[in-house]
Amino acid sequence: MPNPTLTVLGVDPGGRSTGLCLIDGRDVIAHRTVENAAEKMLPIAQPYIADVLNAIAEMYPSPNDSQMHYSLPVLAVEDVVRPSWHMKGRAAVDPSALLATAAVLGAVLAFDPHAHPVQVRPSRNGSRPLGEYPATLVSAAERRGDGWQHRIGSGQLRHARSAYDVALAGAAQHLNGAIK
Repeated sequence: MPNPTLTVLGVDPGGRSTGLCLIDGRDVIAHRTVENAAEKMLPIAQPYIADVLNAIAEMYPSPNDSQMHYSLPVLAVEDVVRPSWHMKGRAAVDPSALLATAAVLGAVLAFDPHAHPVQVRPSRNGSRPLGEYPATLVSAAERRGDGWQHRIGSGQLRHARSAYDVALAGAAQHLNGAIK
């Protein structure tokens, strides 16, 4: 019997956009980016939080899903870390993006009290060369030109790529028993 794989929904929360990527092993089952339509990040727009949670509900497989290899899918979400408030000795950084991201993170962590989400430390998620990602996470526009495989993508799919990396890291943490 082949080794079962782990199904993980990775979430890259953000104040402007939140990326989601559902994987089974290293295979992408689905991905999505939810955009915040509000003009300002703060106060965080409740419709945006609702859209993020609805997207998770649509993508998060139930334990009875035929694609599942384990009884419960893993929910992995990128955590926030203490910022450095000053940039190279200059003025303090505006904390709006961090605060908005933390609001989305809190909503995701509260999504399912039985999920025991894995919190993944930020680590340049979504910043690997495009050629290292599954084809579904690289747009046709990003594939234009020679050497695209070695470039770092900056298109809308970067949020889904970040969520993919979060899902992979969450799977590793889950399998190593490092659940927070």
